[in-house]
Amino acid sequence: MPILFTSSPRPAQESPRFTVRSIRVDAPATLADHIPEAPSALWLHESGGLIGIGEAARLEATGPDRFDALANAFRDLEASTDVEDLANLRGSGLVAFASFSYSPESSRPSRLVIPRYLLGSVEGRAFVTCVSSDSEESVGKTLTEPEEILALFSPGRVPTVAPRTMQPAHSGEAYRGLVKEAVQEIDDGVAEKVVLSERFEIDLGTLEASCLVPALAAQLNHRYPTAWTFALDDIVGASPEMLVRTEGPKVFSRVLAGSRPVSGDDELSAEERHAFLNDPKERAEHDFAARSVREPLMRLGVSLPPSEGPFVLHLPGIEHLATDIRGVAPDGLGILEIAGALHPSAAVSGTPRTAANEVIARLERVDRAGYASPVGWIGADGDGELAIALRMAHVQGTTLTVQAGGGLVSDSDPLTEHAEALAKTRPIVRALASLSSPEG
Repeated sequence: MPILFTSSPRPAQESPRFTVRSIRVDAPATLADHIPEAPSALWLHESGGLIGIGEAARLEATGPDRFDALANAFRDLEASTDVEDLANLRGSGLVAFASFSYSPESSRPSRLVIPRYLLGSVEGRAFVTCVSSDSEESVGKTLTEPEEILALFSPGRVPTVAPRTMQPAHSGEAYRGLVKEAVQEIDDGVAEKVVLSERFEIDLGTLEASCLVPALAAQLNHRYPTAWTFALDDIVGASPEMLVRTEGPKVFSRVLAGSRPVSGDDELSAEERHAFLNDPKERAEHDFAARSVREPLMRLGVSLPPSEGPFVLHLPGIEHLATDIRGVAPDGLGILEIAGALHPSAAVSGTPRTAANEVIARLERVDRAGYASPVGWIGADGDGELAIALRMAHVQGTTLTVQAGGGLVSDSDPLTEHAEALAKTRPIVRALASLSSPEG
């Protein structure tokens, strides 16, 4: 079951009561320019998003029921919260940042974190939120004036770090061998698709990796503005893939599967793009992923129009086959219940899901933790956004652990798949390189 942690722990039977107040402020031109030195959470998209400072409460859960458990716990917390939402914007009021773990067996708890202070910006309109509790320690200490809260979001110092090398968990030959093993499992009929990933460690010497998170996030948002940049606790990244976005009854999901690395910021030519769209291997991989989202949504009662074919999404260094799925949810269906039904999609696990995950666990041999898992934010009004934690790194001590991979089907080529995994490390590697100096 989830555990509620606050800045002033109480006996379990004495749950604190929270007060939430949101009010509009002058909008910053670019929210990423207001990342403080030690944010508790970040969610950035184009020029807007959400930035959290401090922690008013935390909900954690493990195991196969972690999505439902956190959904229920968040509803209980909402019931003991007084909300004054004078901003009335998307993301104002009671909001929690979310990060789930990939596997129900993971030792890393899934969590919802309610920040003490929040700065949000949506479509050129901005607001601040403060959260206080009735605990003795917080009385008289919570800032309530919007100008005081806004002043907390002054940009922090941009750190520098000496150039660092990235050490893969396997040699190139060894990783390509794992790809061959996974493809053999597919040929043997164990699964139709398997998504295999590789880990790459970056040793920062004596520098704490957490100190780099604000600057890395700012760089990622600048370089990949159409991606969803995130940071919470032990993960930071910029995901191009939206697992589920809700706004009232409207449901949106962006599925990516099938990739073509490109050099630098180049794009595929018209001929190459046509060949990519019609490549049988890439289309098979993509169709598995799209069905793994559409079918659970329909089982949940989400009304979906007929599926449209994929399009090619260009991102720096790589292009993807992408499908946008839109629908209308029935009353009472929450974003966490949807995420629990969709995760993990075939875009990050495979098909069938259980068999693919067994192959992944056997070949990767490490806990994926927050990699390829839902990350984002949820609001008490039911709105929220949960991307899939891709193009990311785990942050622990003085190490950044970058993780990336790709989907495998029967005719996948190990050399090509290895190149794709390397290409998907570029966002973090390039963001870190921008902070490097010979003296760092």
